[in-house]
Amino acid sequence: MKAETHLEVYRRFQGELRDDPLRFWPLTATGLRTALKQRRALLVLYLPALIVTVILCFVVYIKFTAMDALQGKKLDFEEQLVRGMVLAQAEQMLSVVNIILQFSKGMGSFALLAVTWFASGLFCEDKKAGAHQLYFARPITRLDYFLGKFLIASFFALCAMLVPLLAVCIVASVTSPEWSFLKQEWDVFLRVIAFSLLWTIVTCSLVLLASSLASRRSFALLGVFGFVMLSVPVAGLLGDFVDHDFYALALLADLDALAQHVFGKLAPDAKLAAGPAWTAVTAFLLFSWTVIGLRLRRLEVVA
Repeated sequence: MKAETHLEVYRRFQGELRDDPLRFWPLTATGLRTALKQRRALLVLYLPALIVTVILCFVVYIKFTAMDALQGKKLDFEEQLVRGMVLAQAEQMLSVVNIILQFSKGMGSFALLAVTWFASGLFCEDKKAGAHQLYFARPITRLDYFLGKFLIASFFALCAMLVPLLAVCIVASVTSPEWSFLKQEWDVFLRVIAFSLLWTIVTCSLVLLASSLASRRSFALLGVFGFVMLSVPVAGLLGDFVDHDFYALALLADLDALAQHVFGKLAPDAKLAAGPAWTAVTAFLLFSWTVIGLRLRRLEVVA
């Protein structure tokens, strides 16, 4: 009696998909459980961001505490003038909006490291292990597969960007006299959410693009940082000697310009305007999503 050998183990799902908008969620939950087991990597990559967040929250607390203490004293006319000058200077240097803007610009490149570490293998590791055959044999579409992986990367991106910024805003609201920050600067919360979502979409698209093109996770890591590091000097040379709009070729420069645009703090000496930055980011997203869609289509056909 001869045993039968089936070479085609997995086949593309041919049935009818159930109308469930969260078909991608099991893929996201499984990926997050696996990634969160890397406790050492979480500690190394997110501890600096936590330290900086605590320091900034303490600075904001000191700022509003000092203002409240000065306002509670009865001062003569000269002392009131001095107090006004001190408060005006402190308001200019220690403005919460400026703190948030500088934090988002300073921590963006470091947060990119965390996102790249956890998300660079989402596509290429599945392809290397042949897991995509199992995924596409299940009742999910390419969009479900992409959304599942994209949400995994977005989780680590939002933890690195949105959570610290919101923490600073919450501390400013609680410590300000009579919740004055929340009453006067309530739109900062919306600006923080908007920029964090924009930063998350751009960086996650970059990392997933590298993961879809690379054959190994290490190659995707090199691809992301190679692109970022090479684009900055190239964009700088072209922007200095050809046209200032070429500064938009550097993705980090685009995000810095968009941060200033979103928070309404345009620097007078800024080399890149918001218009070219929006154009470059939009073109990059269209390009990356197109390439990712083609690569996923190829994986589905192979499966």
